[in-house]
Amino acid sequence: MPGPGQIRGIVLAILIIILGVVVFFAVFGDPTDPANANFDTTGPRIVGLSAIAAVLLASFIFGQPRFREVLQGIFFWGGLCALLVVGYTYRTDLVQVGYRVLGALAPGMAVTQPDGSILIVRDASGHFVVDGRVNGERTNFLLDTGASAVVLTYDDARRAGFHPEDLMFTVPVSTANGRTMVAPIRIDTITVGDHTLRNIRAFVAREGSLEGSLLGLTALDRLRSWRIEGDQLIMTP
Repeated sequence: MPGPGQIRGIVLAILIIILGVVVFFAVFGDPTDPANANFDTTGPRIVGLSAIAAVLLASFIFGQPRFREVLQGIFFWGGLCALLVVGYTYRTDLVQVGYRVLGALAPGMAVTQPDGSILIVRDASGHFVVDGRVNGERTNFLLDTGASAVVLTYDDARRAGFHPEDLMFTVPVSTANGRTMVAPIRIDTITVGDHTLRNIRAFVAREGSLEGSLLGLTALDRLRSWRIEGDQLIMTP
């Protein structure tokens, strides 16, 4: 037979569980309602809260709780439930904050925003380095709004599948180092973040004449818009 202390503990646990159920219904709605019966999200919450309730009830049944311990348990489990509820409510904002922190720690990484735009953070040197893919091969671009076209380095072009024997360096261009010749090409795909540009006019620089590939206007003009806000490059496909 359970003693008076255990009976009081059981009653208190039941009251806490009832209060938790009321809060759950108030925040998440009726999980039996077809509109809310999404077991990708609601199911795990029900399981988690049920587990917490079971542990709480077992602790009251098999222990001899004192009022101070009960109060500590209420604050602990109540605080944990409140933290979970707040985290779930603001989950989208928290994910975006995490992406922004990651973007700051890894400049050049393209971060897709909720509105579909792509965010890139300026690196420590003050440039926008864009992590992308050319024909499926990873390529680091330097944003160059003064370049009329995308320009690949000789090595990046080879990795992207362009064969040296097919490159005809017949187009003269002016660079910071003077005039040089580049080879015209068509890039099948350039991918930045979740967005892919297709059939892009571009050039290949002579071997050793360019330090990094340039993301120029033939790619940027394919976007709906792009803008620079402080240390952020925002591209809208």
